[in-house]
Amino acid sequence: MIAFVLLPVPGTSGFDYLVPEGMEVEPGFWVEVPFGKRVLLGVVQEIRDLPEYPGKPKPILRVHGPALPPRLFPLFSLVSEEACTALGMALAHIVPKPAARRHSAPFLPFRYTEEPKRVELTEEQKAAVAVICDGIGKGEKFLLFGPPASGKTEVYLASAQEAIHQGYAALLLEPEISLLPQLWARAARALGKAPAVYHGELSPGERFHVWSSALRGEISCAVGTRSAAFLPFPHLGLMVLDEEGEPGYKEERSPHYHARKVLEERAKEGAALVLGAAAPAVETFFRAEQGEIRLLSLTQRVSGSPPEVKAVQKEPEEVIGAELREAIARHLQAGGQILLFLNRLGFFTGASCRTCGEILRCPDCEVALVFHLAEKTFRCSACGKDFPDPACRRCGGTRFRLFGAGTERVEYEAKKLFPQARVARLDEETAKERDRILSALAKGEIDILVGAQMVGKGLDFPGITLVGVIDADQLLASPTFYAAERAFQLLLSAMGRAGRGEKPGEVVVQTHMPDHYAISSALRGDYLAFYQEEIKFRKLLRYPPFSRLLRILVSGKRAEIQAGKMAEMLREKGLEVLGPARLHPLRGEPR
Repeated sequence: MIAFVLLPVPGTSGFDYLVPEGMEVEPGFWVEVPFGKRVLLGVVQEIRDLPEYPGKPKPILRVHGPALPPRLFPLFSLVSEEACTALGMALAHIVPKPAARRHSAPFLPFRYTEEPKRVELTEEQKAAVAVICDGIGKGEKFLLFGPPASGKTEVYLASAQEAIHQGYAALLLEPEISLLPQLWARAARALGKAPAVYHGELSPGERFHVWSSALRGEISCAVGTRSAAFLPFPHLGLMVLDEEGEPGYKEERSPHYHARKVLEERAKEGAALVLGAAAPAVETFFRAEQGEIRLLSLTQRVSGSPPEVKAVQKEPEEVIGAELREAIARHLQAGGQILLFLNRLGFFTGASCRTCGEILRCPDCEVALVFHLAEKTFRCSACGKDFPDPACRRCGGTRFRLFGAGTERVEYEAKKLFPQARVARLDEETAKERDRILSALAKGEIDILVGAQMVGKGLDFPGITLVGVIDADQLLASPTFYAAERAFQLLLSAMGRAGRGEKPGEVVVQTHMPDHYAISSALRGDYLAFYQEEIKFRKLLRYPPFSRLLRILVSGKRAEIQAGKMAEMLREKGLEVLGPARLHPLRGEPR
């Protein structure tokens, strides 16, 4: 017999190998095979009687057991085609390789300590659960749309309970690892059994263990991030994509994929798909309007009351303006917790030469350097290189005017203004302490939490009574047509962290553009108003959902020449091409 084996070799479809007599091999199995002077690990796609090409194939060296069920090959083929990646390469990056499981501490140390509350679903929630459960086994797709604190998670878990009761498995996804502990704890309480956890920060052994357990049907529920979309459950009945419009569901490394697209393909197996969001992607809501996805709406908050929201201005040199300072002092006095949100890292976000005015940039990436006070160094946010003693590229000067504010500076200002408060910071730079910080916040051991994107999403802490948005305008300063959508989503989500408990909530947004439709709609919590403005803009310029955009990134010494040739070739095929546009180099490599 001949096994057609998919290998992690660029630009190849696969290779024939001889199955030695007595060796048990099936499609979907991991095998070790010789490849030139190397031994590679690959996946058997099919078993044949004869080789496709003449010659004597080399024998398989070793079998490691199942990697994935053959029914998932079409899904991986679609991912590899859309990512322009060899199927073997896609499998190698997504499917965990056989590895020994380390007996380590629980990989979600952050646990809730409060007593579980009995949850009574509202009539709206019950109606949504009934509709979703009716779609289990039928491959139906739903958009569960509701403002923050409208009880979407309770709908997810009640639907998961029913799916498991019917003998199916349930898969619940979040866009950020930081959101998994809360979902894990709630799912464990609701389902009576702790769900499995799957994400990119697990050890290879843990990932392989969870994947293999799902493959054998030993798991009834799993929570995870985008990579969990591929978990090979034999009988998957319910899939949930919480905050489905978040960019965290898109894999930026090869092979590129979007978890939403993966789950939509898997819905063809019969699993019901629930896309949940307070601020859905514009494309998703448009599809719901067109009837491609069934819209389920939750209109009422089920916990707390809507926070009082106001937009304020601050002096240019201020980080925390007077009105926000007054609000922080008031809430600290009342025993509330405060979240200060700024989606920008570092202390000072820019520097200019005091002699000639030149902006200090990374010589390899041409990106403005950010000053980090803790390390006393300037750092490139693109390549990560540090410049502790930089000099101006134009005049050689070493004295700089520092400007801008990142989360590190907000933390510094909060400690200076409120020395009696317990202040912590949670962003990409302190992510290793994420579990400790969130646990301390849940226990009331933190008064002010300063954070970037990861704290503005989905976290549910009843003690937070004030949310301060340090600079709403910078959310719009992104060179993409998604800028307004992302700004609205982040603002709405960050604002939704306030007033989720018994105490009333307040939101103070510092902005000089309160009339911009993304900001004004977010301040009112009005997604439909934002959507109506944004969809007009998209239609006028023929952006998605009125077209499909493909981003092609060319890098290397001949990037500009090759990009020009590719653009001309695509135009000859009748495609509309924007660009090519020159990007900042990355680590000295032109793009």
